[in-house]
Amino acid sequence: MGHQESLSDAFRAEARVEFAFLVEDAGFSGPEQTDVGLLFHSSDLDVEVWFLDRHEPTVATLVTPVAPDGARTRGVWLDELYVLSGYGPAQDVPDSAPTRRATLKRVHQHAAALRRLMPQLLAADGAQLIARCYQD
Repeated sequence: MGHQESLSDAFRAEARVEFAFLVEDAGFSGPEQTDVGLLFHSSDLDVEVWFLDRHEPTVATLVTPVAPDGARTRGVWLDELYVLSGYGPAQDVPDSAPTRRATLKRVHQHAAALRRLMPQLLAADGAQLIARCYQD
C-alpha cells in the first residue's frame, strides 16, 4: 500500500507552488512553515495561508501590514480585500474545505485572488486599501 501524505502536507505543498509568485514576482521571502500553513514576508506585508483542520475545515489567507519598524499591525482577510477592491464577491474566495479536492481547489482560488490584488497592495495606496477594511 502506498503512503498518502496528510491533508496538511498536501495543502502546504500546493500552497508553495500556487503562492510562489509572491517570491518570484513580488519580492517576498519564504515561505516559512507555521503550525497551520505558510508565511511569506516582505518589507511591507506578511501573507499567511492557513489550513484550519477542525470540525469545518477551512482555507484562509491573511494579509498583514508591516510597519517601518518591523511591527505587524492587524491583518485583513483576503476575501474582504477582494470585495473592497471591487474584484468580485466574497464567494470568489471561498474558505470551506470539507474534502481534499476542495482544500486544494481553495488554494488555487486564494492564490488567484491574491495575484489579482498584489499590484494594488504593492502600490502606494495599498496601505489605504487595508485601512479601509478596518473601517467596514
